[in-house]
Amino acid sequence: MDCRFRSRWWMSLLAAAILGAPLACPLSAQEAEFVPPLTPNAFHERECARLRQIIEELQTRPLLSTQADYDAVYYDLTLDVRNFAASTIYGSAVILVRSLADDLDELILDLCSALSVDSVIGVGPRPFTLSNNLLTIALDRAYLTGELVQVTVYYHGQPCSSSLFTTFTFFTRQAPFRQVPTIYTLSEPYGARDWWPCKNVPGDKADSVRISIIVADTLTATSNGRLESVTAIPPSSRRFTWVEHYPIASYLVSIAVTDYAHYTNWYVTQSGDSVPIEHYPYPELLTAARVSWNTLPAMMTVNAQLFGEYPFASEKYGHTMWSFPWTAMEHQCNTSYYAGMTDGHHTYDAIVQHELAHQWWGDDVTLASWPDIWLNEGFASYAEALWVEHLNGFAGYRNYLFASGGLRVTDPSGPVYNPTVLFDGNTVYNKGGWILHMLRGVLRDDSLFFAGLREYRARHAYGNATTEEFLSDVSSVAGYDVSPYLHAYLYRTNRPVFDVSFGGAWLNGAWQTVVRIRQSQINPDTTFCTRLDLRFQSGAGTLRVRVENRQRHERYYLPLPFLPAQVAVDPDDWVLKQVFFESLPLTVLTSALREGREGEIYADTLTAIGGSGDSLAWNLLSEDVPGLNLSAEGVLAGTPLTDGDFALTVRVENEIGGADTLNLNLHVLSPLPAPCCLTACWLRDEGVIALRWAAAADADSYRVFRARRFDMLDMEVLLVTADTVAFDSIPSSPTNPDSLEVRFYQVTATNDEGP
Repeated sequence: MDCRFRSRWWMSLLAAAILGAPLACPLSAQEAEFVPPLTPNAFHERECARLRQIIEELQTRPLLSTQADYDAVYYDLTLDVRNFAASTIYGSAVILVRSLADDLDELILDLCSALSVDSVIGVGPRPFTLSNNLLTIALDRAYLTGELVQVTVYYHGQPCSSSLFTTFTFFTRQAPFRQVPTIYTLSEPYGARDWWPCKNVPGDKADSVRISIIVADTLTATSNGRLESVTAIPPSSRRFTWVEHYPIASYLVSIAVTDYAHYTNWYVTQSGDSVPIEHYPYPELLTAARVSWNTLPAMMTVNAQLFGEYPFASEKYGHTMWSFPWTAMEHQCNTSYYAGMTDGHHTYDAIVQHELAHQWWGDDVTLASWPDIWLNEGFASYAEALWVEHLNGFAGYRNYLFASGGLRVTDPSGPVYNPTVLFDGNTVYNKGGWILHMLRGVLRDDSLFFAGLREYRARHAYGNATTEEFLSDVSSVAGYDVSPYLHAYLYRTNRPVFDVSFGGAWLNGAWQTVVRIRQSQINPDTTFCTRLDLRFQSGAGTLRVRVENRQRHERYYLPLPFLPAQVAVDPDDWVLKQVFFESLPLTVLTSALREGREGEIYADTLTAIGGSGDSLAWNLLSEDVPGLNLSAEGVLAGTPLTDGDFALTVRVENEIGGADTLNLNLHVLSPLPAPCCLTACWLRDEGVIALRWAAAADADSYRVFRARRFDMLDMEVLLVTADTVAFDSIPSSPTNPDSLEVRFYQVTATNDEGP
C-alpha cells in the first residue's frame, strides 16, 4: 500500500484548482472531505495517520489466536453481494487446513463477531461458537499431524466496520447522469476477518484461493488471479469466479464490484511469453486510465530485469479502480487504485510503480509478521527511486532520495523494524527505502546488490520472510555479514551525526594526513557502523579513500600525495547522516614508529598538529620499553635491551589544556649474529687502519663504530658498508711520525628489515 503522497502531486492539483481546470470526474460527497491538503507534509502523512488510528483501535481487541496447530491450505469463498440496499453479504467459505499437531480437535478461525454464522459443515454439522472475533469449530475427532481437515462455514450479515475504517465498502458512486452501486474491500492489515472466515495472519499463506462473487448482471466483479468463468444466474444476476493459483496471504484477498469498463495491455516476459495486464477503470475514466496506466509494461520490464521475472506471470496483472480516497493497495495480481489519481497524465507514476513493485515485495515474498512491514513498504518505496533512475539516471535517483515528494527522511525516525507506529510514512516507507540504498552503498557493486535481492526473493518465493532472513540472504551473496552496517538504522532511531576535522604535515619525507570523525548523536545513544567515502581536494588534484566508521571516535591516517585543502564526507550520499566540520584539535600525527633492533641505537621523533597552543609536552603513559625513553620534546630514543612488540601509549599536551592520547606499537627486531674475527691492521705507510671481519648470516650490510675511549662512551658511526672490509685513516703527527693513537672498533650486522 502507498500512504505517502508527494509534493509534485499536490502542486499539480493546486495548479488545476487555481486555473479552474476540472478534475477528471466530479468528487463524491465521501471523497470531497479528502481533497488534497494544503501542505505536502500533510499530503504525505494523512493516509498513514488513518491507518495508525485503525491499528490502535484494532489492537485494543483480540486480533487472532495463536492458531499454530494448523496450516491454511485452500479457501473457496462465495459471496452474494446483491443486497446492496442493506449492505449485507451472504457467504460460504470452504476451508481446507493441514494439521500441525497430533491432537487437533478444534479449528479456530478469525471472523468478525458482528456477522451471523448459519452453520458449519465438516464431517456432518459441527458445533461452533463465535465470540471475540474468533470462530471456534469442534471437529469430529482429533486429527494427527499431516492430516487434512475441511469445513464449510455459511454466514451472513453486514461486514464489520468502525468509525475510522471500513474494510468492506458499499458505496453509491456518482457517475455522469447516474448513480452506480460500487463495492470494494481493503483488508490490510487485519480486515480480512471482517468479511470472511480465515486464518488472519500474514505468515500463513493459503496455497490457492477461489473467489466467486454474485452480482447484478449490470455489474462486473474483479478479484485476484485469473477469471475462470462468468455464469448467468437468471433472471438478472451473474457469478464471476476468479482463481488465484499462487500462494496468497489473507490480507491480499480482495473483491471489487461496479459497472467497470475493461481493456487489456500486454507485458512480454524475459522468455518471450505474454502476460495480460487487465485494467478495470470506471467507464467515465476509461480515456484517462489508458494514459495514466500506460507505463506499466515498461515498468514491469525494468522490475523484472532488476528483481527477476514477474512472479504471477501465468495469471495477470492490472488495476481495478476504487474510490478509497488517495489510496492504492497491492492486492495480488490486481492492484486497487484510486479514481482521483487517474488524471489522464503521469502525475502519479510513483504510485503505479510502488504498487507494481509490491507484487515482488509483499505479495510474492510476504512479511512473516507485521513488525517486518518495512520488507513490504520500504522495498516498494525504493523501487520508485529505481524507476526514476531508469528514466533520469543516477542524479535523478539521488535527487529522489532527498525530495520531499520522494524518500526524504526527517528525524525523529525509526526504528524501522517493529516501528512504534506500524504504518509510518517517514520511518517505514522512506527510511525503509533508504536502508536498501545504504545496502547498495555498502556493497558498491550493483550486480552484487541486485543479485542479493534476487537471492532473497528466490529463497522465500511465494512464502514469507523476516528481517533477519533478508540480512542473512544478502550476506551469503556478499560474502560477509552486512547486518552491522544496517543494524542501528533498523533497530534504533534517527541517524548518526558526524563531527569531522582534518589536517596534515610533511612527515618523514611524505605528506601525512589525519582525519578525525566523532559520532555526537545523543538520541540514540548508540554507535552506527558505516562505510564512508572521503574525497580530498587541493590544487594538486582530487583523491577518494573509503574508510570503515565503527566507533564513536575514529581517526584515519592517510599517506596522500598532497596536503588537502577540503574534505567531503560521503559525497555521493550513500549514508543517511548529518555532517558538521570543526577545527582539528591537538592530534598526534605520527601513526607508526620505525622499527628498532635490540642492542642498536634508536631514535624517532613524534609529531603533533592542530589545536591552538604553541608549546607541547610529551609523556609516556605506558611502561617504558627497556632501554628507551620519551623526552618532553617527543623524542623516543635509547638502545633497546630486548626484542619484541611493545604497546606504547603516548600523550601530548599544550599550554591551554589541549591534549591527545594515542596507542602506538614499537617492533624491536632480534639482534643479528655479531660478525666475528674482527682484525685491525695499521698500514703505516698509507696512514690507515684496515679492518676485516667474517661475514654474519642474514646480514645485508655492516655498521662500523669507532671510539677513542676504552669504555666506548664516545662511540660514533664510522661508516656503513656491504663489504667485510673497512678503512679508517689515522693522520700522522708531523713532529713525531712514530707517535701512536689508541682506537677501539665495533662492527654490527644489519639487514633490510631493520637498522
